[in-house]
Amino acid sequence: MKDLFGTHENKLDAKGRVSVPASFRNAWKDVPEMTLIIRPSAVPDCLEVWPEPTYEQFREEVRALPKNTPERLAQETIVFSQAVPAEIDPQGRISIPGDLAEEIGLAASVCFVGRGDYFQIWDPAKAKAFLKVTRAQIHKVAIEAPSS
Repeated sequence: MKDLFGTHENKLDAKGRVSVPASFRNAWKDVPEMTLIIRPSAVPDCLEVWPEPTYEQFREEVRALPKNTPERLAQETIVFSQAVPAEIDPQGRISIPGDLAEEIGLAASVCFVGRGDYFQIWDPAKAKAFLKVTRAQIHKVAIEAPSS
């Protein structure tokens, strides 16, 4: 699968469906009947959407942890309890569950943010603010070229 790049905005319909950007769908066009996994992100106010083959790595990491430990319980919660499989319909849309949409404040539009192996779903105004803040932080950690 190819990496997911770019930032895209699409309308959310009354049934909670939104068209996944064509460039994202094309990244896994060689995988028939791709299932996506939608889950709340550790980043506040957004959802993460993972192609199922990539999401399998999380499942394996959880299964490798010792049972009944605080770490495994926390990881199981993140990986399984709020994760929802989403099929892409023939029009290229996915349905975002109402509780997850409400949790991050989605209304009329959705902003997709490519993150390489996965993408995030944001309210457009929150995405714009997040991207502005993260770009500002890059300057704090970037290695500057020596001046001549």
